[in-house]
Amino acid sequence: MKKFYLIILVIFTASFTFANPVINVTANGLWKNNSTWDLHRIPTDGDTVVIPAGKTVTIDDVQNLSTAFLYIKVYGILEFSGGKLWLDVNSTVVVYSGGSVTGTSNSSETLRIGGVDKYWGHLDTTIPGLAYADNTTGTSPLGFKFGNIVTLPVKFIGFSLTRQNNNVLVEWATAQEINSSYFEVQRSENGNDWNTIAKVTAAGNTTFNHSYSYTDKNISAQLVYYRIRQVDIDGNFAITPVHVLKNENVSSEVSANVASNSIYIHFADQIKTNVIVRLISMGGQMVSQKILNEPIGQVVLPVENEMRGIYVVTVTDGQALKFSKQILL
Repeated sequence: MKKFYLIILVIFTASFTFANPVINVTANGLWKNNSTWDLHRIPTDGDTVVIPAGKTVTIDDVQNLSTAFLYIKVYGILEFSGGKLWLDVNSTVVVYSGGSVTGTSNSSETLRIGGVDKYWGHLDTTIPGLAYADNTTGTSPLGFKFGNIVTLPVKFIGFSLTRQNNNVLVEWATAQEINSSYFEVQRSENGNDWNTIAKVTAAGNTTFNHSYSYTDKNISAQLVYYRIRQVDIDGNFAITPVHVLKNENVSSEVSANVASNSIYIHFADQIKTNVIVRLISMGGQMVSQKILNEPIGQVVLPVENEMRGIYVVTVTDGQALKFSKQILL
């Protein structure tokens, strides 16, 4: 049975943590309507959102995605009609030539990244392409930077580690690359001294999602640290945050069961960090999310009565702890 759940964990890590789906506007309509999007759901954490030329998506309510990473590409029109779009600090909105961000000059219309207003309806009115906004640009009415978008760095949208017997599968993905030459996979056994163990050729110049992987074989250390070093054609480079993998079955520290309209999650040892518990539908949509502060013992998560069917519950601290289990409600 443990092997069965470990297989689920490996498959789910590859399909959910690393999928980073692209979601496209297929019909002019409201952001909040599932029918506006080709995946028949509204955008959620990790999505690359594409508004094609000739299409308009309108925000007329509060879309509070302040804890969700989105990478938004606007070739058509992102329109505010008294609404708000709040994104997390790592999100980016790129307006390409012929596209625009526009509103009705209403003071309640805001596009916010990491708590900073990048667009404000009554000040900015319309933002034409070429332009972009992220956590490095200013505050409205200077929230967007205009001109050549090639100054944008490579956008990492995924970096994960998966144990496969004595091997470690290192996977990462980008949403955009400009003049990118190659990636170095770097490993450390103490978190300070790093060795380059692989060099992977980059896509170079692209606005599409690209996925990369490398298998590090015969790893015996109890703790292994990994990071990705991305190098540009001109020699400039950027380094991802460090990810850590324990050379043991970390998922055995956590178990999950269902009873009486509740999910019971048991932590055999106290986790010394914040833990995120997510409930995912079989279609890949995040149904709920709960943040637990250094949990230990049994945690009870009530489930809404109307929720019936098969779901996947995942538990992660964003580092070595990765647990998932399929459940029936």
